[in-house]
Amino acid sequence: MTQLPLPSHMPPLAVVGAGKLGQAVAHAWSDAGGTLGAQVQAGMAWSPEGIVFEATEPSAALGNLTRCVEAGVPVVTGTTGWHQDLDKLQVAASERGTTVFWSTNFSPGVHATNLVAREAARVFALLEGYKASIHEVHHTHKKDAPSGTALTLKSHVEQGGWPHPIAVTSERTRDVVGLHTLAWNSVHDAVVLQHEAKSRQGFAEGAVLALRWTWAKHLANDHGVYTMTDLF
Repeated sequence: MTQLPLPSHMPPLAVVGAGKLGQAVAHAWSDAGGTLGAQVQAGMAWSPEGIVFEATEPSAALGNLTRCVEAGVPVVTGTTGWHQDLDKLQVAASERGTTVFWSTNFSPGVHATNLVAREAARVFALLEGYKASIHEVHHTHKKDAPSGTALTLKSHVEQGGWPHPIAVTSERTRDVVGLHTLAWNSVHDAVVLQHEAKSRQGFAEGAVLALRWTWAKHLANDHGVYTMTDLF
């Protein structure tokens, strides 16, 4: 994936969250020719302006996103672990007329993996004797487990028609960027689908793509809550 230059009409980007993802997105935005606005760390006072990328932690995400919605500022978030409150955000965005984009993973390769997994689930649902499982590995600083990416993958398998339980396990070790493995096991064989993130650059460039897409939606007054499935 090659980062495209940003259109000249893009506003300054405010980055809320000083973690690895927020820093990577700020660098990718600058590399694409974008202007950076506020770079907000924990405890700092801030007001939403331009377009916002939010990457904090589960307990802070809904408050940050709601602040953007109430200010009428489009926002893209990569924070995971808060999606039980998604309905509240959808109601607020609808009432205010604001554009929100969320994703558990901005990698186009992960999105492709989800679509492959959905089709594979349809096929394996026709067979007998298989059990499905998902295992994810991340760095030791990741706060939520299982990862949002693993839960999204599980959802796609279920949407593909897999009728049985899916075991999801997590591992936190060293500085692993992200490794997700979906396996179907029987007594005779195993079939494995795996996505390994080699760096955060793919996430960052995917996030910049989401920011461009969200801003275009906002300018067109096509407000709402979107995710990677809508973008692709």
